Amino acid sequence: MLDGHTGAVWAMAFSPDGHTLVTGGTTVQLWKVDASLDPAQAIERICRTVTRNLTAEERAASLHDTSAGPVCPAT
Repeated sequence: MLDGHTGAVWAMAFSPDGHTLVTGGTTVQLWKVDASLDPAQAIERICRTVTRNLTAEERAASLHDTSAGPVCPAT
């Protein structure tokens, strides 16, 4: 669970400039994005946080990627 959330995280999206991540579930949080992470590290952190694969909409919005297949390894 992300600090500040009171339950599961069901949705997430990056701001257009890529510097803010919004996560939502029973609560909504804004997060400053650490630009020093390489993309593979960022994806690993996201997958570990949401504990599920990304939806097609989350994948397109967050990763600017419309390819098929899972982003996160099976949990």
